[in-house]
Amino acid sequence: MPNPKQDYQIFASFWFWAAAATALRILVLIVSDANLGPDEAQYWFWSRDLDFGYFSKPPMIAWAIAATTAVFGNAEWAVRLSAPIFHLGAGAFIYHTAKVYFDPRTAFWAGIGWLTLPGVILSSFVITTDAPLLFFWSGGLYFLFRIIAQSTSGQEQPTLLDYSGLGIMIGLGVLSKYAMLFFIAALSISAVISPPVRKALIKPGSLITVLIAAGLATTNIFWNAANDFQTLSHTAANANWSASLFQPAKLVSFLTQQFAVAGIIPFAVLLFAAVRWRPPLATRWKMTTLLVFALTPLAIVAAQAFISRAHANWAAAAYPSTILFVTVWLFRQRADAFVKASIGLHGLFFLAFCVAITNFALVDRAGLSPATQEIRGWREQSTAIAAMADGYDAIVIDDRALMGAMLYYQQASPVEIVMIDPNNNVDNHYEAFKAFDPDKHKRVLFVTTRDDDMHVSYRFATRSALGSQTVALGSSLARTYHLFDISDYHGVYKKQSGAR
Repeated sequence: MPNPKQDYQIFASFWFWAAAATALRILVLIVSDANLGPDEAQYWFWSRDLDFGYFSKPPMIAWAIAATTAVFGNAEWAVRLSAPIFHLGAGAFIYHTAKVYFDPRTAFWAGIGWLTLPGVILSSFVITTDAPLLFFWSGGLYFLFRIIAQSTSGQEQPTLLDYSGLGIMIGLGVLSKYAMLFFIAALSISAVISPPVRKALIKPGSLITVLIAAGLATTNIFWNAANDFQTLSHTAANANWSASLFQPAKLVSFLTQQFAVAGIIPFAVLLFAAVRWRPPLATRWKMTTLLVFALTPLAIVAAQAFISRAHANWAAAAYPSTILFVTVWLFRQRADAFVKASIGLHGLFFLAFCVAITNFALVDRAGLSPATQEIRGWREQSTAIAAMADGYDAIVIDDRALMGAMLYYQQASPVEIVMIDPNNNVDNHYEAFKAFDPDKHKRVLFVTTRDDDMHVSYRFATRSALGSQTVALGSSLARTYHLFDISDYHGVYKKQSGAR
């Protein structure tokens, strides 16, 4: 029998702990000395000029940064602020999905389990495309479950609002990261193997879902069409199918990394249950759907890892479904202790990470400096380089990481900061939209990771070395850039079209 008082207590407990975890994350972001990493700085640069697409990603990440920085300014924590908020929203969708279609107790532990997953903890402290993707993926699951449950109940029918909600989640998910297409693949598989899912999707309301999702996604397709399909080309390049193919060692590495992303207990239980367990008939469509939505991204990215390569986070979309599936499965097996042990271990990791990200000296003493080198030293290094730029027409850079740091940390620079394309092939957003122009930039301060200027020397008649600029990154690590005074351009110059 439902117990309204107990249900409310569980609801209040979830929101207390979820709000506390999110507040702690935001507080840590504010007090941390972590600089923006290369990708984060690039996303911030995109957010200064809103559009429906960018060189390597769909637009949602730039929109989110634009929203938070418009309110709170351009500090690092404000750039990253939407990440913990997106994950809070994903946790809320997971909680409500479990509450309505399983029970409040499962909902509490699934929601808290999500907020303490190792991958979610890390993703809450940086701004990446994963945070909005996982929010919209979790929202898509919620609306999908509403539609299926109402279609099979015989008591009520899904409304146009439900179908519209699913379409909005899918469409905005695609505008966050193309991995949202895995959602469509999982939905198709579920419809084939599960009669309740199929019954829900053949209703007229599904046309609303398709039209809304397609309408939202089409905005990015049009942007790509107007810009030589830059994002799609970059995504294909990331797949790296032109390299040496079939890499079993990389498949093993990818699968091993998933224990770190999802946690040892959740990922191990997912694999075990997927092989050994058969759901009871009463909950078959629910558990089967969750399993399909967990395994589909994992299988696709694992295949990519075997063919060529895959980063650990490429399968992040698997884990909203995973945490729901694993929590329900363990409770049904009367193995509550594993759920609580997993959250306890992840909670300790969360607290340790909060301490580490606010005290890099501890990180260095623990020998973990390499893990933080991408978020350290950029302010100091970019300031030192900018101080040498007096009298030049531009600071010209050939490294994407430094380019982002210079644009973010030297926003007030009176000297223009641009990027040169050494191979006459546009490889990143800066080369396309913030490019060196010899008609404007006659004498420039050239900054490179190389200790020579041979890769651009054929273009400039006058060149002289100015030394190097190095910043310590903890332990024995350092990052060095070399500086050159170059002028009298006479090389091949391919002026960019200026498309956005």
